[in-house]
Amino acid sequence: MTKSVDKVYKVIQEEYGDEWTDTKTIADAAGLSRNVISIYLSQLYKEGKLTKKSGRPVLWKIAKDDAPFQNLIGHSGSLKDIVKKCQESIVYPPNGFPLIITGPSGVGKSFLAKDIYNEAKKMKVISDDAKFVTLNAADYANNPELLSSVLFGYKKGAFTGANEDTLGLIDQADNGYFFLDEVHRLPKESQEKLFSLLDLGKFYPLGENENAHKVNVRFIFATTEDLDNFLLKTFVRRVPLHVSLPAFKDRPLTERLALITNAFKEEAVRIDRRFYITNKVIEELTKNDASGNVGAMQNEVKLLCASAYTENYQGKDIHIGSSSEKDNYIVIDKDTDINDRTESIDNEIDLINQLHLALKKSTSKKDTISNQILLLMKFLKKLDYLMDTNLIQSISYKLKIGIESILNKRYGLKLQLSDADIKQISFGLSLYYFTDYEKVNMTELNSDFEELYPRTMYVYKQLLKGISEDKDFEEFNIPWLVLLFKDKINQIESIQYTGIILAHGDSTATSIQSVVNNLCGNYIFEAFDMPIDISIHEINNYVQKYIRQQKDRDHKGIFVLFDMGSLTQMFSEIKKYSNCELLVINNVTTATALDVGIRIQRNDGFKEITRAANKFGEACGTQYYEGLSDNSNIVVSCMSGVGLSEEIKRMMLESLSNKFEIITMDYKDLKQTLENHEQKFFDKTKFVVTTTDIDTNLDIDIINIYDIMEKDGYARFEKLLINSGEQKPNIEALMNKMLKFFTIEGIKDRLQFLNPDVVIDEVQLITQRYQEYYDISLDGKTKLNLYMHLSLMIERMLVNSRKQENPSVSFEGDKEKEFYSVSKTIFKGIELKYNFQVNDYEISLMYQLLHFYI
Repeated sequence: MTKSVDKVYKVIQEEYGDEWTDTKTIADAAGLSRNVISIYLSQLYKEGKLTKKSGRPVLWKIAKDDAPFQNLIGHSGSLKDIVKKCQESIVYPPNGFPLIITGPSGVGKSFLAKDIYNEAKKMKVISDDAKFVTLNAADYANNPELLSSVLFGYKKGAFTGANEDTLGLIDQADNGYFFLDEVHRLPKESQEKLFSLLDLGKFYPLGENENAHKVNVRFIFATTEDLDNFLLKTFVRRVPLHVSLPAFKDRPLTERLALITNAFKEEAVRIDRRFYITNKVIEELTKNDASGNVGAMQNEVKLLCASAYTENYQGKDIHIGSSSEKDNYIVIDKDTDINDRTESIDNEIDLINQLHLALKKSTSKKDTISNQILLLMKFLKKLDYLMDTNLIQSISYKLKIGIESILNKRYGLKLQLSDADIKQISFGLSLYYFTDYEKVNMTELNSDFEELYPRTMYVYKQLLKGISEDKDFEEFNIPWLVLLFKDKINQIESIQYTGIILAHGDSTATSIQSVVNNLCGNYIFEAFDMPIDISIHEINNYVQKYIRQQKDRDHKGIFVLFDMGSLTQMFSEIKKYSNCELLVINNVTTATALDVGIRIQRNDGFKEITRAANKFGEACGTQYYEGLSDNSNIVVSCMSGVGLSEEIKRMMLESLSNKFEIITMDYKDLKQTLENHEQKFFDKTKFVVTTTDIDTNLDIDIINIYDIMEKDGYARFEKLLINSGEQKPNIEALMNKMLKFFTIEGIKDRLQFLNPDVVIDEVQLITQRYQEYYDISLDGKTKLNLYMHLSLMIERMLVNSRKQENPSVSFEGDKEKEFYSVSKTIFKGIELKYNFQVNDYEISLMYQLLHFYI
């Protein structure tokens, strides 16, 4: 083992030098398990090669011979600032500072004074043979003259009985330390002499008026009283450093335990025995608030040891405490490390693991919250000896602030907790600092809590982060959730939707969240305030992390409200990692969030909430489906503008059976949508109608509206509609409407007299009669040309009805003659209506258009 210990010491020395390092880091660096490394670290600590700092986690570093005040319990804890001032009193040139120590009786003022003296020798600011002289002024309270003579000495004949020159204690302390306890008992005359000595470095013994004594003395004063009430201000001003030692009951629990352990260790050394002390005894000692403080506690320990020794003075092992609790004890002997609480920790860990098992059993059978609360209360009762008032007060303060700022203000949760409840929860949280959390199996219980109370767990973790940033603190303290939210868990978990508010700015989202959650009186929304320049990818990282924490569970759906950005892009990104129903709402306001929040609170249906959200107007965009629509759809997008797209949509709606949704899009938006989305986005899109050809890698049908006028194009268009469930008559009706529309669009700027909307009906009738007579079906392009020609022909006839400028035409052959005869009959109606005659030249032009079909 020796070689391994040396290896560990070398690793710490080379890797971390003078830095504090935790056990796990050292274990990783040395390539050893945590259990093994703990043994080596303990051995190095006992050998004085390492120094240890208690806390979460325990920290280690190489021990230095000149490490200050190592023997002072609390030197790196509650007495840290005091130690710093004591060091200042030692090293400040040329001869340090005088120091005054205050505090109740028995807190260790004399011990600290002696420790200062030893540190001064260690630091070589005084010689090894320098003296430490002490005087308790209270011993001479009734004889001030005697006190003065003891302090300053006297000259022969100064008073009756002064038979020779005698040096006082101050002379004896020359070049060393003088400790004056109970300095408040010092008469004013002596105080004046002292501050003269502090100023000039010399004084006159009693009865001496000529030859002053020069000395180099370092002073430490101590008192249990208020300095201003008992000491001259001129004296106090000459003692620049002042430290106040806390009472035993005000020391942190870890330090009280170390002081108690040290007291038992001293007795173990004195009588050479091993003590087995029950935790109940330790608990009572930690609560000692006698006026004698540490001294009173030490006397009580002596009496306990003496009593137990008397009963078993021949035995090597001596038990202190009730025999019924003999399995619940710690062992202390002459080799005990007073800062090592491993044995008591093991007992606490056993209790914690028992609690976890009981809670896990309770959660697995869906037990009532009341039973879980009783389990926790019983557990805390067993560990009440670990109650540290100062620590609990500190945690309670943070807990109250967190409840107000996080639970109340942000999440709208008003907890009905008494001061006793807060204290109980704070005590539970404080146990983290007294146990080795790495020995506690928290994973399974925390997982159960996540499953049972996912929403409550989330807000609870937000609260714990406000108390401590330590991740282990959060994981260790999950069970206390039940005590904190005992009256609210069912209400919090009743929300079956996940609500998120995203907004740019320092507090925009959280402000809306606070209003809505508080008005609803429940945790409805989480909010994320985002920087102005944040990317959509970063935004979705926030959302993804939060949704995963909510576990999706049996939630009915997710509502994401944000202030600006792409609805479609936001929806698609979120859908990648959640299978829940999703509604994304843009341009969020407090009003929209509140409306959605109230409906979530009522647990309205997802579709019902979605329909309500759609009523907020065009300024508040919504999307609740993946793709362009949650319905089967046809997209119409014309390069010439949305106006033409809307007309085509109108004709489709009037002609077709409305089995699918017609979506119009700006041409630029269509191109970007095709480029930025995958095939899945267009799963419900039957085809796209445009006025130009578009290249895309997606498997989607795109048809040019003008191609429909061709025979092949119309056949493809007809097939797409039939495959979508449309009927042929409806398709033909749509084609006629489009031909009519495009004809009107083509001729309305070229007709000077006729109304395009009126004349188009005439030309459609004429075309229809030709088709019926010859039993032909003209394609869209031919019809369009024919409609255009006929419309312009009718206006020409009107304008030129009295002019005979057209060339004469003869019709040869039976086919042409038949066409002439049929045409004269077909045109008879418009000739009568408009009072003109269609001349032979116009009929010949008609023949040129139709002769391929007849």
